[in-house]
This record gives sequence, structure tokens and C-alpha cells, in this order.
Amino acid sequence: MVDGIDVSGNQGGIDFAKVAATGQANWVYAKATEGVTFDDDHFALYHDACKANNIPFGAYHFLRFNPVDDPVAQAQHFLKAINGRQGQLIPMVDVEVIDNQPTTLITATIASFMAEVEKTLGGKLMLLYTYYSYWNSVMKGSTAFTGHPLWIAEYNSDVDPTLPGGFKDWAIWQFSSSGNVAGIGTSVDLDKVKGNDLTAISR
Repeated sequence: MVDGIDVSGNQGGIDFAKVAATGQANWVYAKATEGVTFDDDHFALYHDACKANNIPFGAYHFLRFNPVDDPVAQAQHFLKAINGRQGQLIPMVDVEVIDNQPTTLITATIASFMAEVEKTLGGKLMLLYTYYSYWNSVMKGSTAFTGHPLWIAEYNSDVDPTLPGGFKDWAIWQFSSSGNVAGIGTSVDLDKVKGNDLTAISR
């Protein structure tokens, strides 16, 4: 498995030269946007520093489900923010909130957002990040996104994460939210890519 990290502006300034030297982060995903208005002010800095240190990089969007957060508008916001800084890895959509909306609307929002972003991916499918209890309770084990590579959050030291309903395998496992990595002054999410390379999550 290939170790990596995911970060956002919550991590503040990061010394990616030190990060690269640790061997704990052979790839990095960074938050670019949330909803239709929020841009992470560290995204460009993280991308550029990863590029300078030859660390494979990917971008993600935190999906909202409020009526004002139209999914196509969210996708366009995300694509505009990452333009020129897409990185080498396929983009990810972070699905973990409800915003007091029903499952049907959440499902439709995910689908519309992904469809808009995937117009730019040449046939590749976005990564979908979620956690077991969310998918099994809120999404009722939906099979609507079975074909998408799954990024599952489950914090333990098991051999493999527990798959939620609707998925047959996982692509990335976020196994800790309290990692310590040289060059990062806060705790950070630790992740593993299944397999021995990044082919499955590369653009």
C-alpha cells in the first residue's frame, strides 16, 4: 500500500520538503473548495509546494446540500479553483454532511456534481470520500455510485476497512485523523492507497 495524506487550510503552513523526506506522504490531496462560495486559501500554496517537491497531488471538494448550493454550480466553482492546479491524481468529492436534506436530494446532488466534473476527466470517475455509518444510515447503503473508487474513513489498525453497503472494494483508506508528520504543525489525516502504486487514482 502507498501512504499519503490529505490536508486543508486547517493545517496552516506546511513544509513539504520535510514532508517528502519522511516517506509518510508519497501523495497528497488538498481541499480546494466547499459549496459554491468557499475557496481554501492554502490550496494553491499546497499544490505549488507539492509540485516543487515532486509529490503527486490531487484536489477535493467538500459537497454541500443546502438549496443555495446547486450541484452544477459547485462543480463549476471547484473546476475554476483547480484550473491549472489539477495535479496528477483524480479529483475527490467529500460526502459527509446532511444539511437537513433527504437521501433522495443528497443522492441527486452527488450525481449531478460528479457528472459535471467528470466531463473534464476523459472517462475517469471521481473518488468518493465518505464513512461507513454515513453511507449505511443516511444513504441507506446506496448502490448508485458502486462504480466509483471509494475513499473510506475508518480509524483503526485493522488489515482492511469495513466496506459500507453499495461498494465492493476500496481505493483509499483514511485510517487516522491524528497523524504526526514532520513539516506539519498540526495533526493530519493519514491514508493508504490499495495496491502498490497510484495507477488506480491517477488521471
